[in-house]
Amino acid sequence: MADESTSIAVLSEAHEQIERPSSKISSVFVFGLLVVLIAFAGIGGWAATAPMASAVPAAAILKVKGERKLVQHFEGGIVEKVLVEEGETVKAGQLLVLLNDIQVSATASRLRNQIDLHVAQKARLIAERDMSVSIIFPEELMSRINEASVLEIIESERQQFLARRESLSGQVNILRQRISQLNDQIEGHRLQRKSRFDQLEIFELELGGLRELYEKGYYPRNEVLARERAMARLRGEAGSDDAQIARAQNGVGEAKSQIINLRQRFREDVVGQYQDIQAATSDLRQRLAVAEDVLARIEVKAPQSGIVQNLAVHTIGGVVRGGQLLMEIAPQDKELIVEAQVSPNDIDNVQVGQEAEVRLVALNLRLTPSIMGTVMSVSGDRLVDQVTGVGYFLIRAEISESEVAKLGDVALSAGMPADVLIKTGERTALAYLLKPLTDSLARGMNEK
Repeated sequence: MADESTSIAVLSEAHEQIERPSSKISSVFVFGLLVVLIAFAGIGGWAATAPMASAVPAAAILKVKGERKLVQHFEGGIVEKVLVEEGETVKAGQLLVLLNDIQVSATASRLRNQIDLHVAQKARLIAERDMSVSIIFPEELMSRINEASVLEIIESERQQFLARRESLSGQVNILRQRISQLNDQIEGHRLQRKSRFDQLEIFELELGGLRELYEKGYYPRNEVLARERAMARLRGEAGSDDAQIARAQNGVGEAKSQIINLRQRFREDVVGQYQDIQAATSDLRQRLAVAEDVLARIEVKAPQSGIVQNLAVHTIGGVVRGGQLLMEIAPQDKELIVEAQVSPNDIDNVQVGQEAEVRLVALNLRLTPSIMGTVMSVSGDRLVDQVTGVGYFLIRAEISESEVAKLGDVALSAGMPADVLIKTGERTALAYLLKPLTDSLARGMNEK
């Protein structure tokens, strides 16, 4: 019995020794599990409640708030002078390139002379139409009468006016002379007619007495008949006078009608010429406006102040093609903007007025601070990169001078690459991590 009790005691002690380490390991495991659970709970609580800034990333480049201006020439020509150099700073309106103007100047001068001639001709035609005694030339000619070409035109038109007026007057005078001759003939025939009627009255008186003597037998019959024949002849001659008078009167009427017709044809010719010259003058003025426009563009001037870039003309006497790019004027000292290409998947989160963080990737990122801008515009439709074929929305963000001042002595220039983070608001870390899953679930539940 004593041996059995001893064995039982030994087994109990051994069992206690085995149980003690197991209890220790269990306590450590429980503690570790609690720590992990607390950590996950803390992280989960933070992820579910802690706000994080959300942003849309985009690649961008710096630009100035004012595009480069292309300097071109519409017609082209021969280079007379190049007055600027690559990289030179110019002011708006400054003369850059001078083209040769010989041909266009000659064209403009010829058109001006033709217009001056037509203006003088119209003044002459107006005077002829109104049957004036002199021409009244307009002020646009009289103000330049000291110019040899203008004086020559005026004198030529005056001479032509006098010659045409004398020609018309000569033709009218011929007809008037004919009228005068016909009137003289009419007067002569009237006088002859009156004389014959006077003789007829006398013969009537004489014939009455002779007939009484004849009836009494004191006067021969043949003498009475002779007197009657003489009276008949006088009556016939008086009738011929009437016919001559009527014929001459018709001639006077015809001559007067010819004078009226002559003047009418002259006026019609004048009006026709005036209308033709009026139309030709209008055409000439349009052509002169074009020539003067070309002449004004002979002097190629800067469209804005800035720096000359990509100068393409260097040779005096070289030929410039119509529409050829001569140079570019990049604006200087303008407010900076950022142009970024935003993915169509993110554009619904971008709006005008949002803040944009700009990181200048061309500079040392550790030494160069980020600067803030404001979204000023978003393209209204999707654009496509012509090189890559990738679609994007173009956004522009404005950078204020105070933000640029943060960079200190760092020189910014158009074309610098940058990364832009467009701030769209805040969300929790948990929402950020679960977004791919929720998006997938949303798409999956919409599938048929």
